[in-house]
Amino acid sequence: MIKASAFCLLYALLNVSGAAVIKWKLRGKELNEFSDWIHFLFSIHVIGAFILISISALVLFKALSLGNFTYIVPMSVGINFILTILAGYIVFNDQLNFVSYIGFCLIISGIILLSLNNTQHV
Repeated sequence: MIKASAFCLLYALLNVSGAAVIKWKLRGKELNEFSDWIHFLFSIHVIGAFILISISALVLFKALSLGNFTYIVPMSVGINFILTILAGYIVFNDQLNFVSYIGFCLIISGIILLSLNNTQHV
């Protein structure tokens, strides 16, 4: 199950990296006109981000081939949430409040409980 967990982490890293690049390229843009969309979508950075997100999907498929669906999907989504929160806070200076910290702790607790539950049934 360690191998499947490593693929879950790699999935989340690639996925969040791709999304962060897209967010970075969207700074100060509104994409109101069709030409704005075309220019944005064919930017080398955005194309690279889509490639990262596509590769992340392939990595998730590999993780799914190695473990239980009820373990892989929640684990992947949970790690993805955690990395998204960290990227938002560190890279984009998003503000976190008390409720954000509680949610963060609940996500980590859920991942730990899922991994404990899964090791008992393997």
